[in-house]
Amino acid sequence: MSDIVRSLLYYDIFDYPLTREELKDNCKLEPAQVESQFEATLDRLVEQGLIYPLGEFFSVHNNPALAERRRQGNDRAREYMKIASERSQFIMNFPFVKAVYLSGSISKNFMPEDGDIDYFVITEPKRLWIARTLLIMYKKIFLLNSRKFFCLNYFIDTRNLQIEEKNLFTATELLTLVPMCDSGCYPEFMEANQWARELYPNFPLRQVEHNVGSQKPWWSAGMKWVLSGFLGEWMDGFFMRLTMNRWKQKFGHFNSGDFDVAMKSRSYVSKHHPRNFQKRVMDAFAEKVVEFEKINQVSLKES
Repeated sequence: MSDIVRSLLYYDIFDYPLTREELKDNCKLEPAQVESQFEATLDRLVEQGLIYPLGEFFSVHNNPALAERRRQGNDRAREYMKIASERSQFIMNFPFVKAVYLSGSISKNFMPEDGDIDYFVITEPKRLWIARTLLIMYKKIFLLNSRKFFCLNYFIDTRNLQIEEKNLFTATELLTLVPMCDSGCYPEFMEANQWARELYPNFPLRQVEHNVGSQKPWWSAGMKWVLSGFLGEWMDGFFMRLTMNRWKQKFGHFNSGDFDVAMKSRSYVSKHHPRNFQKRVMDAFAEKVVEFEKINQVSLKES
C-alpha cells in the first residue's frame, strides 16, 4: 500500500496524478509480485477512500481538474518534443558532447504553460567545462539568454557516470531521463546507477531516440582538435574556476551544504539549480507524507 500512496504523494507536489501503469512502474514490489498484488491493493485503497480515480488517473485528491491539467500538459509536451529533438541534435554537434538527454517536466511527458525544456548532457572527461561554456555562450549570444527551449542545468562526464546524491528525487529524475542523442553512453550510465533501480525495480529503461557516431561538423571537429592537448585541459580548469567564482558571488545566500548540492561544481560535474529544487521537493514530500498519515491515521513507512 505504502508504495502506491507514496508515489501519488510525491507527484502530488507537482499536481500530477498518475496512471495505473505509472504506479506499477513506481512500486517496489518484485516484478513477479506486481501482477498478483498490485491490482488488489489499488482497488482496496480506492474503496477505503485513501486515493481517488480520476478517469484514467489516480490521485490523493478527488479533484477532476488535476486530470484535465495533466491532459493539457501531456498534449503540450508532445508538441514541444519536435523542438526538443532538434535542439538535442544541435547540442550534440558541439565539441566534446557525448550524449544529450531530456530532464525535468518534459521527461515525464508534461509541459506546464510556463515550462522550460531541460537538458542533461554527458561530455568527454576533462572537457566538460569547455563544452558547457560554449553552449552557455551560444545561449546568451544567439538566444538572448532565453532558457525556454535551451535550459542546460546538469553536466557529467563519461568517467563519472554515477550520480552522487542517492535519494528519491535523484532516482526519479535519473530513471525518467529521455535519451535523445547518444553515442553509446546510456547502457553504461544506467549500469553505473543501479542504486536507482533498487528504489524502482519495475521502472522500464528508455529507448534512445537517436544513436549517433563520433562524427561531428567540421567546426566542432576543428575546435576539438585545437583543444585536444594541454591548452584544452588548461581552458577547462579556467572555465570551471571562472564559473565557480561567479556562482559563489551570485548565490552567497546558500549555506555551504546547500550550495554544494544545488550548484555542484567539480571537474567532472556541473549542476546549476539555483532554486535548490532537490531540497524543496524532498522537504515537501516529507511534509505530505506526515500530513497524509495524520489525516488518515495510517502508516506509510517503507517496507
